[in-house]
Amino acid sequence: MKRGKRLSSAASLARASLGLLLAPFSLAVLFAACAAFARLAARPGASAWFLAGFVGYAVLYAANVARLRPLYVLAHETTHALAAWMGGGKVFAISVKGESGHVDLSHSSPFVALAPYWVPLYALLSVLVYRLLLWSGPPPHAREAFLALMGAALSFHLMHTAESLWVTRQGDLEEAGTTLSLSLILLLNGLLLLAALTCLFPRTVSFGGELARAAGWAASFWRLLASGGEALVRVLRSAAR
Repeated sequence: MKRGKRLSSAASLARASLGLLLAPFSLAVLFAACAAFARLAARPGASAWFLAGFVGYAVLYAANVARLRPLYVLAHETTHALAAWMGGGKVFAISVKGESGHVDLSHSSPFVALAPYWVPLYALLSVLVYRLLLWSGPPPHAREAFLALMGAALSFHLMHTAESLWVTRQGDLEEAGTTLSLSLILLLNGLLLLAALTCLFPRTVSFGGELARAAGWAASFWRLLASGGEALVRVLRSAAR
């Protein structure tokens, strides 16, 4: 085997190992975000419009009524391009045709490759539009409309991201290795959802508190795994005598 291939194999192994080590915390953060969402749903109050938008789009998506896949492809390719541009790269062309798309860049990186899977472009645009409305004088019920739109935009992002990862083999994941990429996507989406819920409903959701809870869950997993490993070693030693 050539030295370059050995180095490549070692790098792939290192990335896969890092992804496996990160996976418990990533899942814990995502679970914490889901738990925070469930608490909002249990006592809607100020979050009712947000929940209506989130669940409303999810139902339309599941019923195949308003999947809006071309809009997702447009956001996906645009986010690739914006990430490349932010990193000093050049964007030569963006092509979106129905449910498929392609972007030609001067170079790529893990950040560029994974950006569309955790950056909810339409949710960010919703925030921008709402802030401009606040600056110019908001119309009646602007906050309610913003919350509903934010819920729908986040639901749109999560539903289509999950579909892209589940249904289609994504070459983007190979940039950082599939295992590490999936762990990062889970982690970043969990952090994103927690951050959004904290900003929108700070009285109900605490970003720091949820993150600490997730870290505790991940630590408990590793302690349990370590104790199980120690018990297995003792059994094997006893059997070998």
